[in-house]
Amino acid sequence: MQSKLSFTFKPAEVKDRTLVHQWLVQPHVAEWIHGLGLQNTLNGLEKFFQGESDTTYWIAYDNEIPFTFLITSPEGNDAITLDMFICDLNYLGKGNAVPMIHHFLFSQFPNVKKVLIDPEATNERAIHVYQKAGFKIIGEFIASWHPVPHYQMELFMKDLLKISLPRI
Repeated sequence: MQSKLSFTFKPAEVKDRTLVHQWLVQPHVAEWIHGLGLQNTLNGLEKFFQGESDTTYWIAYDNEIPFTFLITSPEGNDAITLDMFICDLNYLGKGNAVPMIHHFLFSQFPNVKKVLIDPEATNERAIHVYQKAGFKIIGEFIASWHPVPHYQMELFMKDLLKISLPRI
């Protein structure tokens, strides 16, 4: 990892299929996405590659090095859902997630009013990062794809502007 971070985000392409598959089976990722959730993600990725999905699958790069897998879906007219996995172990625990989330939202979704994310309630690391990024827990639910408690978290972009200036 280079010392100066330079984030870019690109929709995943067919050529990225192997990389994404390799990422999703790593233990630190597979702990949170497996079984039906993993299968739904892989099926959705294939539909995206075929142009049959309004869900977008993204790769985040730092200085051209792919390191994070993100998934966004529209939620009504003014919101999106977000899922993300830092897949390159060199980027875990380095304090890059919050600036990367902010940069992603400012650069790709500047006109969205609200962002929703739903980590497992036991994923303390993710919840901490999302709260640091400005998300607030608004509820708890049992996911159909993985029947354990998940938190519903939301972030209003107007609030994000108060805590982080875009560095695009």
